[in-house]
Amino acid sequence: MQPINIFFTSFKKPLDQEVFSDYLSLLPVELREKNLRYIRWQNRHAHLFGRLLLMEALKIYGVEKDIWEHIAYTSYHRPYLTLNGYDFNISHSGDFVICAIGKNVRLGIDIEENRDVDFKRFWNIMTPDQWDEINRSSCSLKMFYKYWTIKESVIKADGRGFYIPLDKLEVKNNTVQLEEKLWFVNELEFTSGYSVALTTSKLSTFKMHEVNFYKSHLV
Repeated sequence: MQPINIFFTSFKKPLDQEVFSDYLSLLPVELREKNLRYIRWQNRHAHLFGRLLLMEALKIYGVEKDIWEHIAYTSYHRPYLTLNGYDFNISHSGDFVICAIGKNVRLGIDIEENRDVDFKRFWNIMTPDQWDEINRSSCSLKMFYKYWTIKESVIKADGRGFYIPLDKLEVKNNTVQLEEKLWFVNELEFTSGYSVALTTSKLSTFKMHEVNFYKSHLV
């Protein structure tokens, strides 16, 4: 069984502008233009680092050239690889960006910083039992993000995103049944203050890889 490879990185401050420009030059024109439309430096770094992580991840599988020619989009705007059998997914929140990639598996990943939230604003994304568990938990915020990241990773793996009603997703024994498909979910141990969930179409192992784009100039 090949593991899911999960690459992650963080950003606490802006890259030197020359370094940022060198990294950005590795992306195709349409992605460079999209990046430049972001106003906040944090959003520009998150967008860039997500694509750089994908480049790093593909190296494991021996794919290093013309990778952007192998990315297409579904009718629901989900990116995917046209390379036979590969799938990937990118997520970012707070200071972290994460990218999961695997072969012969469908997957979704989600990371969320555990910011304070008003639960009343999200009443329609949890089942009654999930809300009961969240409210009874000694750490309600952590429990909320546990379910939030699981649900996000499932709808990303499925590919239809928020067209799927989140309040219909039940989590039982680390699985989610969505229509005729059974998804396997994993809560990943990550840094304090963040929650991460990985969803796969079959039971899978995973391997974490940290990348520091501040220390190495070009990937």
